[in-house]
This record gives sequence, structure tokens and C-alpha cells, in this order.
Amino acid sequence: MPYQLLGSRTLAGSNDSQKINPYLPGTGWVVQFTPQILATSLTQFEVYQISLDGPVGFGVLVTINNQPWNFVAQGWQNWWDPSQPMILRQTDEVDFLYQAPFTSGPYNKSTNVAATVTLWLRQDLGLGVNPGGQ
Repeated sequence: MPYQLLGSRTLAGSNDSQKINPYLPGTGWVVQFTPQILATSLTQFEVYQISLDGPVGFGVLVTINNQPWNFVAQGWQNWWDPSQPMILRQTDEVDFLYQAPFTSGPYNKSTNVAATVTLWLRQDLGLGVNPGGQ
């Protein structure tokens, strides 16, 4: 299938000030991709690759609009299955909720790893320019 690449979005995690992290409400790592951060002019697009980094040994719950979508047992590892992309619409929010408590910097790659997520976006050109649009 032909695809149009839409680039990537990278965010560093923050403390769960909104208390949405079910593991450590108010104190855990959270990475939130709001519709404004994902911003595309498309009604529908795909996340075809996700790169995770963060505290070693902790899992990550991935939600779309506060609904569980995936659980990654080791949140510092990457996962990828291009046959199962994450399909999103303009108004969707994607959250990464780590099972690890938030820590302050300075951050490094061994003892105090900051939660960071990169989403790689694309459009499936086989679906038309604006699938689902009116």
C-alpha cells in the first residue's frame, strides 16, 4: 500500500498532575499526546512506529481517549507491528502511563531515565485523502 509519511512527534514525560495514571495517581510518569500535539489536517491517520524510553523495568499502559489500547511490559523497549498500526482521528488523545514514579533531573541513560515517547505518523493513501470526512 502507498503511504504518505507525516513525520514524528516526540514528548518528554511529566508528573501525573491530572491524576490519570492508574498505577501512581499524581506521582507517576505520564506522556500525553493531545490532538494539538498530534495536529494534522487529516480526519484519520496512523501511528506506525512508537519508540519508548524511560525507567528500566517498568511497564507502560497506552490509552486512546482514556481507553486501554496496549500494555508494554518493559516500557524502555520499543515495539512495532506495522500490520497493526494505531488508527487515530483528529480529536484523539494518546497517553503513555508508566508504572514508575516521576523523578526530577538531571536525567541520564542508566540510573535516572526520563520517560520519552516518539510517535511516527503516516497516512494510508489507499483510503483516500480524507477518510471518514464529510
